[in-house]
Amino acid sequence: MNALPKMRLDRLGFAAIAAFLCFAHESVAQAGSNSCIERVSAYVAELDQLLSKERNWRTPYKDLEVRYAPFLGCEVDALLEEVVKSRFVEPIGYSPRSKTFFIDFTNDDVQVGFVYETKERRSSYHYAIFVRK
Repeated sequence: MNALPKMRLDRLGFAAIAAFLCFAHESVAQAGSNSCIERVSAYVAELDQLLSKERNWRTPYKDLEVRYAPFLGCEVDALLEEVVKSRFVEPIGYSPRSKTFFIDFTNDDVQVGFVYETKERRSSYHYAIFVRK
């Protein structure tokens, strides 16, 4: 004896299930984007604190990178909104061919940055280097 009743899906039932799955996928994608933006926001806040006081030691910048990078699944507009809140952000570069943003921060002694690839929706090439201007 089969405990589950047999059901037939008509077009309306199939459409309802398809709509639900699309909505669920969109909600999960949005949640992932929100999580990414929260990480970027926290990263920028901590980076600003470091850049305002740390000029001679690279380790705190690398530790920050290890805690936050890479940024995965961010909506690019929201990511850029968070990045430009930094008082140390440099002009943001963009390559239309590769659809890549080049994001840099500096306090004139240390330059920190990363690349955000919009096709892959991920950051890469995080770095922190000493510069003297």
